[in-house]
Amino acid sequence: MIIEKIWRAFIDYEKEKYLEDEDDKKIHVHDIIRCKYKYYLKKMFPEVTLPIIPSIFIGESVDDFVKELAKRIGNLESTEANIEIKVTIDGKEKVLVGRPDLLFEDCVVEIKYSRDLTDKPLEHHINQLKMYLFMTGKKQGYLVYITPQGLREFTIEEQFDANSFKEFIATWKSPRYDWECEYCEFRFICPYRIMPAENDNKKQS
Repeated sequence: MIIEKIWRAFIDYEKEKYLEDEDDKKIHVHDIIRCKYKYYLKKMFPEVTLPIIPSIFIGESVDDFVKELAKRIGNLESTEANIEIKVTIDGKEKVLVGRPDLLFEDCVVEIKYSRDLTDKPLEHHINQLKMYLFMTGKKQGYLVYITPQGLREFTIEEQFDANSFKEFIATWKSPRYDWECEYCEFRFICPYRIMPAENDNKKQS
């Protein structure tokens, strides 16, 4: 069946894109903006870190299509940029690696596919873009949400300076946001898991 061949190609694509090389000196921006312990679990269990589901398939398709459209826009620098900066994490020197979706001469653009239209950008998306702005030296960034209900754009002008950038990295914790645990594939074995609050009306045994 053609669907099976497409799905096989999709899984191979995801592996190439997200299962990074095993260089322990490199850490990616998409890891720093999320749970610290998950980064280490991904290293131990790489085979379970790719959520191969239809929404991811759609998101990747949208991302690649918008990148193709961006090539028709002036002042585009790259749709495949790899940016790096040296950082210190837990007393060790690492190389922080980023892959912004679109680099223009005057801005950075991140494309996000979502099921629902949002009234404000998500905090971890803002932090991801702020890191890209700091690493590229660009002064303006845009978060573009693409949903079945429509498109929405948010301008991000707030900047990390050298101190706040270092502080954000230094405060990398497990988890970084309480909501992560609910969606994490490692939640059943994680000692840092934050359990959902008990229902106040639940009878105590």
